[in-house]
Amino acid sequence: MQTALFIFYLLLFSLIICYIPFFRNSKIGKGVLITLFVIKILAGIAYAKFYTLPKYYPTSDTWRFYRLSLEETRLLLKSPRTFINDLFRHGYSNSGNIFSGQNTYWNDLKSNLPVKMMALFNVLSNNSYYVNIIFFNFVFLFGLVALFKVLFSIYPNKKWVITCSLFLLPSTLFWCSGIHKDGLILSAIGVCIYCFYKLLKETFALKYLVFILLSFLLIFSLRNYILFALLPFIFCWIIAEKHPTHKKKIFAGIYVSGLACFFIIPLIFPSINPPLYLALKQQEFLQLTAGSQITTDPLQPTIQGFISFLPRALDMAFLRPHPTEFANLSYIPAIIETILLAVLILVSVISLSKTFKVPPIVIGLFAFSVSVLLICGYTIPFTGAIVRYRSVVLPLLITPLLCITNFSFSKKKD
Repeated sequence: MQTALFIFYLLLFSLIICYIPFFRNSKIGKGVLITLFVIKILAGIAYAKFYTLPKYYPTSDTWRFYRLSLEETRLLLKSPRTFINDLFRHGYSNSGNIFSGQNTYWNDLKSNLPVKMMALFNVLSNNSYYVNIIFFNFVFLFGLVALFKVLFSIYPNKKWVITCSLFLLPSTLFWCSGIHKDGLILSAIGVCIYCFYKLLKETFALKYLVFILLSFLLIFSLRNYILFALLPFIFCWIIAEKHPTHKKKIFAGIYVSGLACFFIIPLIFPSINPPLYLALKQQEFLQLTAGSQITTDPLQPTIQGFISFLPRALDMAFLRPHPTEFANLSYIPAIIETILLAVLILVSVISLSKTFKVPPIVIGLFAFSVSVLLICGYTIPFTGAIVRYRSVVLPLLITPLLCITNFSFSKKKD
C-alpha cells in the first residue's frame, strides 16, 4: 500500500510541476526540474535511512516529529479547531525569551510547525513517513526555483552553474531534503528574496507582499536569528537598488552601523543585550554532548570577547570539518565542500580585485550568508551541527560566487 501511494504521489507531483506556471516558466526545463525533484526525494530517503541507524535514531528529530505527528493527525481528524489552537498555546507561565533554546513557547514552536505540517500530510499519505518526503520536497522546491529565477535573470549565461550549485550542493541536498526545519527555512528565504526582487523590478503586487510576510513568519518561527540577519540585507538591497553607484558604501555603512548598535544597545537598554543572547546560545550548545564536539572557551558577551573569539568563529563557520577530523564516511562530502569553498573564496577575491561588476543583490547575498555563518561560528561547538546549519545558506554564498568569479582572470569593467 505504501509503495503504491509513493509511486502515485511521485507521478502526481511530477505532473503538477509540469503544469504550475511558476515551475513551467522557470527556464530550468520540465525534464530537468522533475529529475532534480526526484533527486531531492532520494536524498530525503537517504536522510531518513541515515537516522534509522541505531547510533542516531534515539535522538533523531525527524523520526520524533513523525511519531508526534501521528497523534496530531488523530487530533486533526477528531477536532480541527483544537488542532489549530494548540499551535498558539503553551504550558509555561509566559511565552519566554524568543532567543532561549529551552522551555519556552518560541523554542517549542520550532518543532511544532514541522509536526503540524506532517500531521496534515499524514491524512493524504496514510501516515507514511516516506510518502511525506514527497510532500515536503514539493514545498522545498518552490524556494529553490525562486532563487534560480532571480539569479538566472541576472546571469542568463550561467544556467547550469546556478542549477547545480542551488540543487546539487551535497550538504544542502542532504540536509535540506529531509523532513526537518532546514528545507523549510531555505525555501522561505528563496521565496522572500524572489518576491522582493519582483517588487523592486516590477510593479507592486499585493501577492508578493503577502508571501514576504508569510516567509518572515515562517523563518522567525523556525530559526529567528536568520530573520534578524535577513532584514539588514533586504534594507541595504532596497536602498542600493535606488542608488546603485553607491551600493558598496551603502552596504558597508549600514552593516558597520548595525554592528556598532549590536554592542551599544545593551549600554542604553540593559534589558536588550544581543551579545549576551549569543553567549547564552553558545552555553546551551556547550551543555549538549556529541562525538563531533570541539573544545572551546565560553564566549564572553563583550566587544573584547567577540574580537578574541573571531578566529575560532571563522574557523568553525568556514573551515570545519578539517581534513584531519575525518570521523566516518559522512564527513567526506563536507570536507570536500569546505576545501572547495576556501579555494572558491580565494579565487573570487583575486577576480573581484579586477573590478568585476557585482549587482546589489549579490553583495546582499554575501553579507547575509556571512552574517548567518558567523552567528553559527560563534554559537555552535559541534562539527556535525555546523555542517547542517551551514547547509541552509551555503548555496546563497557559493552560487553567486560561481556566477561572478572570473576564472580566466581577464579584466572586466565595472
